[in-house]
Amino acid sequence: MQLLEPSEPQPVRHSSGELLLKIIAALFVLAVLAVSTSVAQDQIDPVSASPGLYRVLLENEHVRVVEYRIEPGQKEPWHTHPAKVMYVIEGGTLRITLTDGTSFISSEQAGDAHWMGPVGLHFGENIGHTPIRIVMVEVKAAAGLVPAEDADSLRAIVAPDQ
Repeated sequence: MQLLEPSEPQPVRHSSGELLLKIIAALFVLAVLAVSTSVAQDQIDPVSASPGLYRVLLENEHVRVVEYRIEPGQKEPWHTHPAKVMYVIEGGTLRITLTDGTSFISSEQAGDAHWMGPVGLHFGENIGHTPIRIVMVEVKAAAGLVPAEDADSLRAIVAPDQ
């Protein structure tokens, strides 16, 4: 058996146009990945995050109607919300916690209806003694609105009277 001596690697030669196309293609792929990762991180669907707490009642190209039910002492995972109308069926007390560690209390009263713009990353906990049940109508045409993420802005949306 005869062993061949390793040869020096030969450089791969590309024309300048071919190299430019490869660079553009690579940058395009990186840009698409960055945008899709950013969108995925920025929006966490509550129904996907907490299927035991959120139930889709109706969905079409205009709206998604979601029922939310959380028992006393129950805490939900981190999630976001698109713009929506909320109708409180059974009221109670929620503690809403934001990514910066701040939290505030939201007292929900049966029969109340509210418009809410998009809400950034947060989680809720039922700190009251009764189950809370809310129906949310998410407006898909409002999906491009910017979410409120700081405590003052979110408190103004969620608990305007406090």
